[in-house]
Amino acid sequence: MADRVATSVGQPVTDGVGRIPGFVNCYIYQAGEGTFLIDTGFRRKAQPVVRAFGAAQVPLTNVRRILLTHHHFDHRGGAAYLLENSHAPVSCHADDVAFVDGRATAPMSLLLRLFLRARPAPVATALHDSDRVGPLTVLHLPGHTPGEVAFYEPARKILFSGDSVVEHEGRLTLPAPKVASNLEQAIRSLDRLRDLDIELLLPGHGLPVTKGVSDLLKDLLRRAPAQYLNRTPA
Repeated sequence: MADRVATSVGQPVTDGVGRIPGFVNCYIYQAGEGTFLIDTGFRRKAQPVVRAFGAAQVPLTNVRRILLTHHHFDHRGGAAYLLENSHAPVSCHADDVAFVDGRATAPMSLLLRLFLRARPAPVATALHDSDRVGPLTVLHLPGHTPGEVAFYEPARKILFSGDSVVEHEGRLTLPAPKVASNLEQAIRSLDRLRDLDIELLLPGHGLPVTKGVSDLLKDLLRRAPAQYLNRTPA
């Protein structure tokens, strides 16, 4: 297991993990000498990330890699700015690379496109299922986007879930169905989490879940077909 360092960037969650809260949570994850930024938030969220590092008196250049859970603007909008100012390479799943680097455009209304602008960011490393990034294992959980991933640290049973699973008022749920590229696939992807040993779930939206993660996941798996697809649970 990698040596641990207590993070002082953002709100402390656990040893080596800090959270910069907002509509989207950005996480600073430290393992040994490696510092990773997980998601960047909207384009305007880049400044709160910079301020969090400044408040902690930690150089932004300490970031070793920028890890994106998926290509949606609210999670990668600040990637280009933070890459330029930290020189940390960007990584995301291979199926989302073209959306992040600007070669593909996600379908959305013109109004949303004008509001949710983001500069393309070059992707240095395309991630695949079961890849390792330091102590983290990449889990491909497609459906919210084709390349949605979660990052799992098995040694301490921590899951950075992105938008594969989010928290709302003490329950686990999925993001708004209308923003999913394939809602049925997103629900099927939940099965990969069924038997995963998770003690700390860090979602892209909502609050960290520190207790009863397994029971909350089982509850979501039970009700998801009826809640999102109008199907009677098995």
